[in-house]
Amino acid sequence: GLRNSMALAPQPGTGTLYAAVHGRDQLSDNWGFSNQINANNPAEELVRIEAGADFGWPYCYYDDTKRQLVMAPEYGGNGTDVGRCASMRGPVATFPAHWAPNGVAFYSGDRFPARYRGGAFLAFHGSWNRAPGPQGGYNVVFVPFSGGNPSGEYEIFADGFAGPEKSPDRARHRPSGVAVGLDGALYVSDDKGGRIWRVVYRGR
Repeated sequence: GLRNSMALAPQPGTGTLYAAVHGRDQLSDNWGFSNQINANNPAEELVRIEAGADFGWPYCYYDDTKRQLVMAPEYGGNGTDVGRCASMRGPVATFPAHWAPNGVAFYSGDRFPARYRGGAFLAFHGSWNRAPGPQGGYNVVFVPFSGGNPSGEYEIFADGFAGPEKSPDRARHRPSGVAVGLDGALYVSDDKGGRIWRVVYRGR
């Protein structure tokens, strides 16, 4: 029930596996949905992997407006019907459509402020199909955790990788991975410009 879960990471302390999932494409190209609906759906997902869980793919996708899983058009869905998706496992956090999460890492260091400890960083490779709106992603976001669970909305942690234009062809850099080093720094890899960034905190 998972689609294209490229980003995988165990949660320190619990060993629970989390995955960031690329949502589907082509709701407008193939199934007659408006370009606006296609641009904003489905949400990218962060899910908690547990034995026996079914996250719905390919029968369901997560509608970012309705905030629930709905039936895919290939299986009779019309953007509203829930059907069998009512029994599927939903995400623990969601992000804008088509941002393409390629990496996730939990912050296990002690060099960032306390609010970051135990939270998750995600590297978003960037979209190509959010027209008619601007493309998005090409950034690193942070999801706070408390008591082992997400405890707030995501926030943009680092941006500007793409440069003047966020598009696959013209972006200067595209985040593809994140890792926490033994030095407590956050490392961000880039598969467009071939760089690795080391992010450190310099307190006042």
